Amino acid sequence: YTVYYSTSTISDLAAGSVRSVNATTSPANVTSLTNGTEYFFKVTATNAGGEGAASTEVSATPTLVAGFVVFRDTLSGGGEGPQMVLLPTGSFSMGSPTTEAGRDADEGPVRTVNISKRIAMGRHEVTFADYDRFADAAGTTQTRPNDEGWGRGTRPVINVTLADARAYAAWLSTQTGKTYRLPSEAEWEYAARAGTPTAYSFGASITCSQASYGRRAGVAPADRPCNTGNNLGLARTSVVGSFAANSFGLYDMHGNVWEWVEDCYIANYTGAPTTNASANGGARTSGCGTTSQLIARGGGASSAAQNLRSANRNFGALSFSADVYGFRLVRDLP
Repeated sequence: YTVYYSTSTISDLAAGSVRSVNATTSPANVTSLTNGTEYFFKVTATNAGGEGAASTEVSATPTLVAGFVVFRDTLSGGGEGPQMVLLPTGSFSMGSPTTEAGRDADEGPVRTVNISKRIAMGRHEVTFADYDRFADAAGTTQTRPNDEGWGRGTRPVINVTLADARAYAAWLSTQTGKTYRLPSEAEWEYAARAGTPTAYSFGASITCSQASYGRRAGVAPADRPCNTGNNLGLARTSVVGSFAANSFGLYDMHGNVWEWVEDCYIANYTGAPTTNASANGGARTSGCGTTSQLIARGGGASSAAQNLRSANRNFGALSFSADVYGFRLVRDLP
């Protein structure tokens, strides 16, 4: 089937040509749509045989928002899952050059990774509203995480372990009949970079107007650049989507909460997969055990700017949770 995505023009990445869609609002042809305007449409079923030929899947009705296809799958128990953004396929350089400020030794060697398997990624970090629906449905087997008094709803879920994140993904898969999972480390960095080679998707540096970070109270001013007043009320996560999205239409890939991914922590990329086409998006899980360290990415509201870099890596045990740890999911596409 056809995926439409672009930041400046609306194009068909699969076939390199524009195809029509069944729109519920005029105009009905994708070539006439305007970026920055919201349209509701169903993706036209296509394959090599052209329009109207057999297709493996026509997904839930997506929304074209400023050039990004966003959709939500229906839950069998009622309601909808999180907003998902269809990502383009492509290749990128994973890791950081030795000249990048704040670089750690475990961010290399830099290698080319091919994101050839189609995926959609959560437009936002999984929220309390998303996760609480799952926890309530699970009953005594799953509890609602502590929100630290910061509020639930559209704030990112926190105080969740990687095991909790996997459990939510399994429940969402059962509810929708689709495959939801944690992203591999490579898929996460590809999405965070959104086509950029720089330290951040916004450029070589980042500011307090672009992400939620540097907010920890009670530390030296240099360690809280986004909380100059040492205000306890600022030392918390932000509502998801409070800052501008990157060029793939994803919010808060830098800051707010550290995001769990599927990989075990290995201190370099020597021999690491170069594609996401294998199981779990190419995540390195061989030899993972109950005592292994698992990777988290992106930095949190209390992090220093260098920890928000696209290439930065953090890790924690399978049972570890904290008020700066959350996650977002990917959905496999045919």
